[in-house]
Amino acid sequence: MWFDDEEANDRRLFRVRKRVGGRNTILRVNTRFADKKNSQKVGISVLLAVVIIGVTVLAWLGCRLAFRALFSDNDRFIIRNAIIQEGSVISSDLIKEYTQIKEGMNLFAFDITKVRKDFLRQCPNVKSMKIIRQLPDTLQISIVERNPVARIGRKSPFVADSEGYVFGLRLGYHELPVITGYRDPGLRPGSRLCGMALAALEVLEACYDQKIGLHIDEVEVNNPEYLVLYVPEGDKVKQIDLSWQGMGKRNAESRKKLMEKLSWVIKALQSEEGRRSLRLNATLDGRVFADNGVTTS
Repeated sequence: MWFDDEEANDRRLFRVRKRVGGRNTILRVNTRFADKKNSQKVGISVLLAVVIIGVTVLAWLGCRLAFRALFSDNDRFIIRNAIIQEGSVISSDLIKEYTQIKEGMNLFAFDITKVRKDFLRQCPNVKSMKIIRQLPDTLQISIVERNPVARIGRKSPFVADSEGYVFGLRLGYHELPVITGYRDPGLRPGSRLCGMALAALEVLEACYDQKIGLHIDEVEVNNPEYLVLYVPEGDKVKQIDLSWQGMGKRNAESRKKLMEKLSWVIKALQSEEGRRSLRLNATLDGRVFADNGVTTS
């Protein structure tokens, strides 16, 4: 019997195409099923997210309503006693005006953190503020004012405390020593000094110590390597160039080195050479030079 090769090949090709076509159909069905399943998963995820957000919002609203009912709308917590500790500059009336807190308000009708932050921003001469609720009807407010250490410039109305924070002072600031040579066109109440001006404040604060007792009229901060102190002595003013190890770091070690250097300066001023000199150089460790080149150590 003779077989036609071409007919046999056609039959095999038909069977292969049939099998391939079947696989493609199955793949298309599986792909549609997977897409449908993924869509269902996405829908469920979105629905869960919406439910969670809704429950969270409802819980938040419920807490707010409960808080108002129990506290901020409760007449039991009306302020009947406002105890305000005023400062030497900031009066109790001024504190009430700035905080807008007074008798008759509810103890929980305001945010203590926000009130404190706004008050410190408006009053840069106040270092800290404490507000305490004392249930059921008492509010305590106390402040700590900044102590001025020096004036900033001869004609400026601004002063700074030992930390370098700048504020205005109406009375008594002309008696303070002055820091000269500091240049900051943006200087304003609430800003903070930097660089050699902070070192100058550290010196002035140290000189208030009874162990030092050095009176300084002016500190010049032009030079980035050392400070220039102007010390009145009778009808004369002596100039002292000063630097110390760790100057500007404002830590315990630099403070110790500063106190040691200032003690050397005091001894130099009390020595015979120091009394005759109008200028002393205290930029080196362990010794102080007079303007005639004599070492006063």
